[in-house]
Amino acid sequence: MSLPRFRNISIKRKMTLIIMLTTSIALLLSCVAMITYDWFLSKQSLTRRIDTLAEIIGQNSTAALIFDDPGNAAEILEALRTESHVVSASIYTDDGSLFAKYYRNPPGFSPDRPEPDGYRFDENHLLLFRSILLDGDRIGAIFIQTDLKEMQDRLQRYVGIVVLFVLISSLVAFLVGSRLRDLISTPILRLTDTMREVSEEKNYSARAEKQSDDEIGVLIDGFNAMLTQIQDRDAALQQARDELALRAQELQIELLERERIEAQIKASLQEKEVLLKEIHHRVKNNLQVISSLLDLQANHIHDERTIEMFRDSQNRVSSMGLIHERLYQAEDLARIDFADYIRDLANNLFYSYSVDAAYVTLATHVDDVVLDVDRGIPCGLIINELVSNSLKYAFPNGQKGEIHIDLHHRDEQFLLVVRDDGVGIPDGIDLQHTPSLGLKLVNTLVRQLKGKIALERKNGTKFTIEFAV
Repeated sequence: MSLPRFRNISIKRKMTLIIMLTTSIALLLSCVAMITYDWFLSKQSLTRRIDTLAEIIGQNSTAALIFDDPGNAAEILEALRTESHVVSASIYTDDGSLFAKYYRNPPGFSPDRPEPDGYRFDENHLLLFRSILLDGDRIGAIFIQTDLKEMQDRLQRYVGIVVLFVLISSLVAFLVGSRLRDLISTPILRLTDTMREVSEEKNYSARAEKQSDDEIGVLIDGFNAMLTQIQDRDAALQQARDELALRAQELQIELLERERIEAQIKASLQEKEVLLKEIHHRVKNNLQVISSLLDLQANHIHDERTIEMFRDSQNRVSSMGLIHERLYQAEDLARIDFADYIRDLANNLFYSYSVDAAYVTLATHVDDVVLDVDRGIPCGLIINELVSNSLKYAFPNGQKGEIHIDLHHRDEQFLLVVRDDGVGIPDGIDLQHTPSLGLKLVNTLVRQLKGKIALERKNGTKFTIEFAV
């Protein structure tokens, strides 16, 4: 019977099966242990008996071996016919040659040479080898092969007795178990009937009858107490159900009102999103107008220093305008994809200063970094100032070189590195007390980011800025 079927049968049958199985398994295990032990003892007994028989025949054959009389040895072996289970036997000389043999039913089996003293069981036979001694000296060996029919007959008798014993014991266990089973199953079945009445008729006033103070009695007390609680709660539940229906109606009205308000908020947010995009677009356009005005104004100025100042201002305005352009194009109006922004900003600066890409190259190594507006604009202006300084001063007289811009996210910190391999900043310039407007602006912007800046003058110029995420 499969386990699912066993679970679904009645408790009376289930208890009967458990009693029968437990009893039968215990009896079978005990009987198997007894049969196994008896089989082991039978093998030992047979081995000792054949070993004694081999010793006697060996002692009787010493004269035949000494006087080289195989006929006498064969007559001695013929005495084995009284042993109905001996199949064959052989006597060997000291050098291992076959001296005499005996077969109950020729042709029989005789090893060509004797094996070391001992015995072994081979399928349905016992094979025993023993040395023949005279005054402690080995003068030959004897081999005896016997069948196991005696042991097998004994085993069959034991098995028959065991089967009969198990059947009788199982019958007794069934009769006794059936009487004892009712002590447990009857109260449970009555409890089941009460449960069915409660379930089908919704009669919570029904109670199960307690017949004992054991675990089943405790179960019945608990069941009756549960029915009392259910009866009390059923009345309370009906009252709560009525109140819930009223509350559900109120909630539905409230939900409809909330959906109306959410729709208004969503429409308002969409309008504000469109408005914010328009603001970024107009700020970008206005900054482009300012940049164009600076460019037009610079065309009427002939002083190179003043023109350079106008160009620096124009680049600063362009860097801020590029931020608003990115925000206008982005789905998230509050954050900027800074990797693309840095590349566009650097390309604009190369174009502004008419840098030949064959002489000065740009390399960027930027993580997938997204910044908000409050960090994006200062960071963009810092990059604008430092790259502008490199383009203007690091590579004089057409000197070739490379500018690197790195931005990485490390342990709740952003690390911005701008470096070049140009002539480098003179040692006399103090980064914190510099007369340069661009470097002053960089220091101010770093403080705005609550970061810190470091300058290295080895193999060119390297600015390292760290600020919190």
